[in-house]
Amino acid sequence: MEEEDYDELEDGDIEDGTLGGIIYGHSEKEEVLPEIPFRSIYDDPLPFRDRRRKVFVPQTPLTIRFVKYERNVTHHLLNPYLYTIEVQHGDFIWTIYKRYRHIQLLHQQLKVFRATLVLPFPTANHRSDRQSFKELKEKGEDGHGRKRSSLPRFPKKPEVMISYDQIDERMQQLEDYLNRLFNIKLYREHHDSVYFLLCSHLSFVKGLGMKGREGLVKKQTGSTRKGCSCFGLLDNNICLRCTHVCSDTCGSWRQRWLFVKDTFLGYIRPRDGSIRGILLFDQGFEVSAGFYSSGMRNRFQVLNLQRRIVFKCKGMRKRQGWTEFIKDVCNRQGYGFTQHNKNSSFAPPRANCKACWFVDGSSYMAHVADAIFNAKEEIYIADWWLSPEIYLKRPALHGYHWRLDSLLQTKALQGVKIFVLLYKEVELALGINSYYSKSILSRLHSSNIKVLRHPDHANSGVFLWAHHEKIVCVDQNYAFLGGIDLCYGRWDTHEHRLADFGGFRRDPNKRKYTSSRPSGIKYRPLAVLAQDVNNIGRRTLSSFDSREEPVEAAEGTDLEIEKELADLESSQEKDQNDNENANAENVDGKVEAEVPEEHMKCDTPDPVPQPFASRLKNCFSRICCDCSGCGKAEETPPEVPLVTVEQPEIEKIEEVKRIKPVECFTGEKTPEDIEIQPEDLWGAKYWIGKDYTNFIVKDFSNLDSPFQDLVDRNTTPRMPWHDIGVMVQGAAARDVARHFIQRWNAVKVEKAKKINSIPYLMPKSYENFHNDMPCAEYNVKCQVLRSISSWSGGYLDPDIWEESIHEAYITSIAKSQHYIYIENQFFISLARHNPYVKNQIGEALCKRIVRAHKEGNPFRVYVIIPLLPGFEGEVGAASGTALHAITHWNYASICRGNDSIMSRLQELGVENPGDYITFHGLRKHSEFNKDHVTELIYVHSKLMIVDDRLVICGSANINDRSLLGKRDSEIAVLIEDEEFVPGRMNNIYTQVGKYASSLRMHLFKEHLGLLPVGIGAGDDGNAGIDVTDPICDEFYHNIWTKISQNNTKIYKGGV
Repeated sequence: MEEEDYDELEDGDIEDGTLGGIIYGHSEKEEVLPEIPFRSIYDDPLPFRDRRRKVFVPQTPLTIRFVKYERNVTHHLLNPYLYTIEVQHGDFIWTIYKRYRHIQLLHQQLKVFRATLVLPFPTANHRSDRQSFKELKEKGEDGHGRKRSSLPRFPKKPEVMISYDQIDERMQQLEDYLNRLFNIKLYREHHDSVYFLLCSHLSFVKGLGMKGREGLVKKQTGSTRKGCSCFGLLDNNICLRCTHVCSDTCGSWRQRWLFVKDTFLGYIRPRDGSIRGILLFDQGFEVSAGFYSSGMRNRFQVLNLQRRIVFKCKGMRKRQGWTEFIKDVCNRQGYGFTQHNKNSSFAPPRANCKACWFVDGSSYMAHVADAIFNAKEEIYIADWWLSPEIYLKRPALHGYHWRLDSLLQTKALQGVKIFVLLYKEVELALGINSYYSKSILSRLHSSNIKVLRHPDHANSGVFLWAHHEKIVCVDQNYAFLGGIDLCYGRWDTHEHRLADFGGFRRDPNKRKYTSSRPSGIKYRPLAVLAQDVNNIGRRTLSSFDSREEPVEAAEGTDLEIEKELADLESSQEKDQNDNENANAENVDGKVEAEVPEEHMKCDTPDPVPQPFASRLKNCFSRICCDCSGCGKAEETPPEVPLVTVEQPEIEKIEEVKRIKPVECFTGEKTPEDIEIQPEDLWGAKYWIGKDYTNFIVKDFSNLDSPFQDLVDRNTTPRMPWHDIGVMVQGAAARDVARHFIQRWNAVKVEKAKKINSIPYLMPKSYENFHNDMPCAEYNVKCQVLRSISSWSGGYLDPDIWEESIHEAYITSIAKSQHYIYIENQFFISLARHNPYVKNQIGEALCKRIVRAHKEGNPFRVYVIIPLLPGFEGEVGAASGTALHAITHWNYASICRGNDSIMSRLQELGVENPGDYITFHGLRKHSEFNKDHVTELIYVHSKLMIVDDRLVICGSANINDRSLLGKRDSEIAVLIEDEEFVPGRMNNIYTQVGKYASSLRMHLFKEHLGLLPVGIGAGDDGNAGIDVTDPICDEFYHNIWTKISQNNTKIYKGGV
């Protein structure tokens, strides 16, 4: 027998960058962590036989243990014993099956490798191996007199000569041999040793899950292709059989390395180490084998909702081992995704999750910025619209540090991988310019920022539907979602300011443009506007009756508004006189056009000259605007504070950076010698460039000039934006990430299958969560819901889709006990079956109210929607076609026609539907340029709260586009409280959920004007209003409904 030579694995034997694992950018003195970080999955792939390929965990031993054997002399005469071997490497344990000949072959291959180390081949890898071998030789002999550079002793006696009474000794000899062999660094990471242990570079990655079964198989080509589409006309059905025939008869077989993880499987191309496919476990996942399913006995087929793949093994035993292992993992770790879940969702409800809510964009974007800033591995972003130049924290006290593109570039330079999915719009219909967003983000860091747009309209035949999700997922640990896109116009606070002049003095003799009068010619009382809105439905659908329920405004109290009413009337007369004087001053003597010139310009006009002291005081605003091309604005009235930064933060400021476009990035700070004082910050702008918007007055255009004003901020008040977002951690965040991964991989297969620089994404395992976000103060049960189908999720079968958001809405409404609170951008849902509107939200609400009426129990439904749809145009004019269509269907759902919810309730015996359900809108009034204006607050939320115990929040509107599953893709979460506090329902004390009740009471306070405004401000005079009980008559009738009705009357007679 050979001379035994064995080396124990010691700390001193671990060499940086040679053996034991993957090491990233460490110095000579830096300690190597005993783990393979998750971000290593995005490293440049290496061929399996490449000596630079690192597989094992640093500073971690590998232990071999022979568990049992099986004897079979019928098929394996010379090697009758099959050994079951348990391998442990750190926390990873797996099992391999080997015969004596396999171990003998490995020994021979390593002997050849050892012999080649004597020859000085001129390659870097060979020189490194020779150096390692030389160091082993220099260590001399170990404590047993064996050379450290020698191979361990290998038993040569053939297996056929081993009797039953010798098998235990043989197993011990082989176990000792392998343990000594794999603890010699030089031999352990040899590619033949790695193959013997059935390992790959993905086996021991931290966070990727267990070390599952791995090995070489052959994959049939063409099994991932769909049937031809022909621009969507054939719907993937006509040529499906043709595809199968071509794959079976003409397809070839390619060698692939198949690996199985906790909730997915994938395969790698060994010749270059690149991942060629990922299959997630889902409700369509199936593994079948044998002649009838795959055509041969040694083949097996893997099928999920997105792909169908056929693999071939060398024998039936290996095929059986693969199918049994995959089924076992699928039924254990992957059971939550393969079973039928509540609400027919792809993911089960997750208990003990951390969550928090955000009302309006300021708090949402600030926490998104913090999460991105603290990202360690990867960032997922999916948006309907993304504006790279938006500021996530405002005012911009730190220059462009908190600007989205700058923040993403900083993280990309740190090695964080960023993946962005954008909706590819039809350019003739939408002006969001996703190509510009992609080009800006891609050139920030081409290696670490990857952007995909979908769908390709001509190829897929999808022209009407959109990707509507709003997702930010960081390290698959924190997921932000809701109705807030990271784009222009979404950032706002609960104050909903109408003006943002900066620090410059302005000319008050300008016409004002609002959604009530987009043309800016004259003031139109809201009563006249309401008449135009009411006439929309009558002009478009004559079959509806004349009954209607007024859309009411619930912003502020009647006492606040009445104080301004007299001034508003005098301001109207003054503005009309100013318009006449402005027309008379035309230097060319021509009649001025109906739409004045300043309304057509995108730049804000130059300000009126100021004294030197005032200009010096606002030097920082001028620096910011001049660098970026932003228009100048005027001084803000002192009674409308624009800065809400606390004193400690101001004292920390030592410099101000210049605000630059992406093309000017240098990565260096701009020094500033002028010391910033707190009083200098009151004139800072919150909405820079195109972020200052009123999209009913003017829709977005020229988005490639982000710092150029879209509307004249001296004449057009901005349209406030009300929205809601949520953040979830733990398993729920992994589910959100899984949805993103499914969509990304589907787009990768469809558009970039052969582009290796765009990787496949893999989900993390559902363990070792990091719950350290300071805002996550609520413990909840959370289920991720979505709307997804063949075109949006890459499903093979066009007849399969998911509408779990819709089902969750229906179920939650039916099970409600006390109240339902809804905020939504739309309310298009008829109260009975209709061929045009198919979602069942209106019908479910109607049934629940009728049941409450019959039982005689108090039950309330609050619905908050925008007063006008967010489309450019004027009510009653030809420019408002889209506005008219949405308004018509909103009214048809609420109060007009036999199918509206109000009509149905009266038809079913509810004499006064207002006792159960009311519809409201939000409006803001303010001083603007020494004048008084009012503007609607655009409600963009997608929220439902039920009984202070349940919350549904996401991106789905109440309309067929969002809810039916086959149309727009959407995502939402259903949150149920696990912690409860004392509350009241109809003056009866009860337990209510901490999460749901806190969100509902905050919204009630905001809409009733009870939240503090400005620095150091406390509650106003209405702070005594109690919003604890949402269903008692005292609150519902005497406070909520009364204030709403009074505001409606005041606004109708006002501006």
